[in-house]
Amino acid sequence: MKKILIFIVSLLPVIPALAQGKADSLFNTRVPLDIGFSISVKTVKKSNVDSVYFKEKMYYRNAAGITDSLKIGVKRRGNFRLKQCYFPPLWIKIDKKNAKNTMFEGNKKLKLVMPCDSRQGSNDLILREYLCYRLYEVITSYCFKSRLVNIDFTDEKGNKNKDYQLKGILIEDVDITAKRNGCKTASDVRISPMSLNDTFALRFDLFQLLIANTDWSKGHQHNSKLIYHNSKYIPLPYDFDMSGVVDAPYSVVSQVGNTQLPIESVRERYYRGFCTSDGTTQFVRKEFLSKEEKLLAVPDELKESLSDKEIKSLKSYLEEFFEILKDDDSFKREILDRCRPK
Repeated sequence: MKKILIFIVSLLPVIPALAQGKADSLFNTRVPLDIGFSISVKTVKKSNVDSVYFKEKMYYRNAAGITDSLKIGVKRRGNFRLKQCYFPPLWIKIDKKNAKNTMFEGNKKLKLVMPCDSRQGSNDLILREYLCYRLYEVITSYCFKSRLVNIDFTDEKGNKNKDYQLKGILIEDVDITAKRNGCKTASDVRISPMSLNDTFALRFDLFQLLIANTDWSKGHQHNSKLIYHNSKYIPLPYDFDMSGVVDAPYSVVSQVGNTQLPIESVRERYYRGFCTSDGTTQFVRKEFLSKEEKLLAVPDELKESLSDKEIKSLKSYLEEFFEILKDDDSFKREILDRCRPK
């Protein structure tokens, strides 16, 4: 397999972080990274050994404007998008000694999300998915940090290489998220609702209603990860391409078991959270309402990439969620009456 070449320019000042640490430096700015890399999509997707990384070299431009390089490992990841999409979602692995004194220091593994394909509008779907990550970062620091990337991508096909201009999302590893919040990672476990921290679980559930996403399971860690603190689990959401905010052309209404949820489109909101005490429910409800202005301002971060019409439409869609929270009858009908008993 040929070498991957990635060029990254990040010379602008950073914004304050939720927590300090070397691993945060990559994510402490909203400025997209301009990157470029070259791989054989066919070779990466055909690899069927999950533990094997392709050894490659990554080139990047540091803050001083000097081009440097890193030895990295790259492998495919994911399930649905890996099968249904042309561009594979990737893991990027960086050894500690190679990352030292670079902008990647402290990050051993990174997820890279790319568009499903090169059709018109695919890049916009990535921007909308990035918006979901940003929304949850406003809600809580117990979240995956992410950063947009502009990708100059080359698919190696022998003498017929093909170039693409893609949007992408870099996402930190769950071990970094856990460490930043003083927690431990809980990998490959299945839990009952009683094992979850009620407040964080309800934040998770209301967030999924905010973006109109039903494609998740906290207990089975489907499109979610768990971290552990004070004898309780805290869920972390990711992968939002099936949400109403993203509204991808391949999205379908989720099934629970063999039964499809009683909605006709992913744009319809349907609450799938578990019931909690009235005190916890009203506390988190008020917490969301207190952050309404900040949450509705998040789409403005994409003004340079999305049209004014799209930004306005996104805000309007998010406002519908807050209309449910503000009205007692709607809140009872859409949330309290639909919550699942533990």
